Amino acid sequence: MSTRSVNPKDDREAALWADARRDATWSPSQQTALDQWLEGRPDRADLLRRHEALIDDAAVIWATQRMTRTRPARRQFSLRPRGAVVGAGLAVAVGAMALAGVVLTPRGDLIVGTRGVPQPITLADGSAVRLNGQSQVRVDLGEHERRLRLEGEGFFEVAPDKNRPFSVEVDRVRVTAVGTRFNVDQRKTPDGAVVEVVVFEGIVKVVSGRGMSTRVHAGERATVSAGVVQRTALLRPEAETDVPSWAKGWLEFNEASLASVVEDLERATGIKVELADPAVGRALVSGRFAYDQPENALAAMVGVHGFKLTRLGPDRFEISKG
Repeated sequence: MSTRSVNPKDDREAALWADARRDATWSPSQQTALDQWLEGRPDRADLLRRHEALIDDAAVIWATQRMTRTRPARRQFSLRPRGAVVGAGLAVAVGAMALAGVVLTPRGDLIVGTRGVPQPITLADGSAVRLNGQSQVRVDLGEHERRLRLEGEGFFEVAPDKNRPFSVEVDRVRVTAVGTRFNVDQRKTPDGAVVEVVVFEGIVKVVSGRGMSTRVHAGERATVSAGVVQRTALLRPEAETDVPSWAKGWLEFNEASLASVVEDLERATGIKVELADPAVGRALVSGRFAYDQPENALAAMVGVHGFKLTRLGPDRFEISKG
């Protein structure tokens, strides 16, 4: 896991390009200017992709809904062709939209997860973040609130500060705490996006995009799907652990589908696994696997069901019926 250093000017411009591309008035001349800005610069292309992913985060949606209930007017930034992009007005925001006079700025440090056992990164307020592989979080520590926008999975140890609530936002779900430890996991399933919140210490408040709210205590899990929040108690061994198993180099499952297990293994290690048959992915897996040797973990999983594991190349595998 690392904090990615980016050029502030490129970061600002990428954010405004991401915002402008969403406008119905996007023109061929703007596309030409964007192509020129991106030409030969994969770092800028990566910044643009990340800002486009963040621009749909829960904070923007939540603020849009709140402001449109009070004011009908709306104005947006427009990004002009190359040359106008670097004007003084661009100092206003990164990845921002102006909503009824309110500018939302997803500024702050971008922390990116990497494969392997994550090390905690300490934030300026004393809180700590661990990110799973293929995950990232944008950190904005403001005067009155601490707001983090997550993609993927992260474990958060929050430094108490009653005057500055600590919120993690993902897929139109907001998880708020004052001082606690909790895990947030974003998943894509055939039925849509699912957000899972597990609390290890203290209490958090989970609010869905539909406004459904619940308080989740230590030893409990909240699952949010289609705006509906469901809360359940954890198994005792899971509730008593200090950090999630993935943060210690282990993947633990209790009758989880092989497809979901493979997804977790891919995220933690960077390998790619193909399932030759949908029925293979529906097989249930239980156990505890070290992910520092992913091929061994896969072999153990498929062996239980009599499936076949085939290496397709470096870090690429296929699971099929035996």
